[in-house]
Amino acid sequence: MIRLGTTRLCAGLVIALLSFVVGCSGAERSSAMTTDANKLTAATEQGDFDKMLADADAAWQARGDRAKLEQAIATWEKAAKTASPNLDEAARKEKLAEIYTSLARGYYLLADSHTRLQAEDDELNDQMMGEFEKGVTAAEKAIALRDPKFAAAVAADANNWKTAVKSADPKAAGPLYWYATNMGKWALLEGIATILARKDDIKATMDWMIQQDETYFYGAPHRYFGAYHCKVPIGGGDPPKAKASFEKAIEIGPNYLATRVLMAESYATLVGDRELFETLLNETIAANPDADPSIGPENRLEQAKAKRLLERADDFFY
Repeated sequence: MIRLGTTRLCAGLVIALLSFVVGCSGAERSSAMTTDANKLTAATEQGDFDKMLADADAAWQARGDRAKLEQAIATWEKAAKTASPNLDEAARKEKLAEIYTSLARGYYLLADSHTRLQAEDDELNDQMMGEFEKGVTAAEKAIALRDPKFAAAVAADANNWKTAVKSADPKAAGPLYWYATNMGKWALLEGIATILARKDDIKATMDWMIQQDETYFYGAPHRYFGAYHCKVPIGGGDPPKAKASFEKAIEIGPNYLATRVLMAESYATLVGDRELFETLLNETIAANPDADPSIGPENRLEQAKAKRLLERADDFFY
């Protein structure tokens, strides 16, 4: 992936640009977006493809454990290079798109939860950047497999993104979302130029996501706009719109605890509402993380984030 700048964000800019983190399109595209989709299906290794997928899925079920998540990621990476004699070309492309989408989500979880919770201030920024960057590359490969026309358009001219995404293949929704989230977090750590270079792409992608499926990943597009409206317009945001977007995301996905954590971190601090801040975080901590078993691991990690934010409440409210 080609980086646009190396200027680091100071603490104030990190807060000011938080809105662009929760799902944005990014800077320059990596070579994965310019690769012929057929090349992405080439196998360079031999092995039991089906067993690798089963092993990766089993490890993924225990992704709340960093070692298990890393095992799932490593196994998917190997499987993507392994021959799959039981699949025809079309089936292999679809299976690889699934693998790369899983990798993009896995790398995001690794960086945004496991590594983030290990970090003190900026000490692990470089590690998180590397993990987010791998997530971007995996998502790009999935996009190229699911929507080669879109991939070709942005490979030819990165400025085509906000136009091309309006007619993207709905099958690429997952890869586009995980591309956006990984790129947004990477860009925030990389520098302001990287964020601002694709600001319009950010909104276009999430507008498209809402049109396609506003419920995707527990109301993710609305969760994004909740944070977005906390900062845009610059100088105070639009609190009523931010609140409405967060509440819509919670309505769609009430058991996905990350929405409450983000609302506390961005909206409650914006309007200076410490009571709401503490209420949202305490609700997160008290919630049953397995109310939706499919996201139990994510919810436990969000509960850990909520505890850390509560410990730092005085940093947000003076």
